[in-house]
Amino acid sequence: MEGRETNGEREQGRPDEEHVVEITEVVIGRGEISDPEELRAKLGMKDNRIRELYEQITAFRLAADEALASKEAGEGYIESLETEIGRLKERIRSLEEEVRGRRRRREGSERQIARLERELERKDSEVAHRDYLLERRAEQLEAASREARELASRKDLALQDALRRLDGLERDLEERDNEILTLRSNVESVRGDLDSERESRGRLADPANRLRAGIDLFNESGQRRSMSALSKTMGQPEVHVELGAGDEPPVLLTFTWQGVTWQTYVSDPGPDVEEPRVYLKGAGEDLSGVERKLPNARMGPGEKVMLGL
Repeated sequence: MEGRETNGEREQGRPDEEHVVEITEVVIGRGEISDPEELRAKLGMKDNRIRELYEQITAFRLAADEALASKEAGEGYIESLETEIGRLKERIRSLEEEVRGRRRRREGSERQIARLERELERKDSEVAHRDYLLERRAEQLEAASREARELASRKDLALQDALRRLDGLERDLEERDNEILTLRSNVESVRGDLDSERESRGRLADPANRLRAGIDLFNESGQRRSMSALSKTMGQPEVHVELGAGDEPPVLLTFTWQGVTWQTYVSDPGPDVEEPRVYLKGAGEDLSGVERKLPNARMGPGEKVMLGL
């Protein structure tokens, strides 16, 4: 039988009928097998064996192709994972910088609390000193009372004078007590503000929460009424909202009327931001040279901005 080349590999060809006849004649001529039917049977068995080998080779090739495809898919997945790892590392660096900033602010607040606590300790010391003085005055009063029993007229005046001084000391003590209560109230207020700020910053760290907070702040501002006044003339605008740049980014709201007139407002929900927290950043009557952004929000009931179309 003759072979043939397929995909760089040599495959054995099946014997055709004419070739079988030639082989049969040769073998019979040599006297090896006298029965042509027996020879045909043996050739058929060999042909079946070759066909089985073809099927095995085909199966091996399919397995190899699947392994190659799996390898390519794995390499693509690994590449996507490496990209994601790089993005996560960048996010971690950003969060670490944010944490360092918060730590600095927290340390400043803790120093302020420490100062207030030292002031409170000083006031407590003053109160203790006043208590000591009050005790001494009471002892003096007792001594004056004993002398008053001996010298009624003269010591009676001294007793009245001592009582007046005692009243003054009591008023001073009450004033000091009020000061202490005020300082304690201030300390509790500062601690409450710190807890509230930590909670607010934790909530605004999520981009989705920061975006909603900025939209709510805009809806409650006077700038919304200015924008609504223009909508009465131009009709409902297209609305696009997004976060700006920075560790604590503001929210940018862009309104576009009839594809021509536009306004962009800044709404910053950060707790440390000074007024104005909502203001007009830019406006125009021509969109040429201005990046057109697809709307991702709409005007809802009461002319308030709402996420989603």
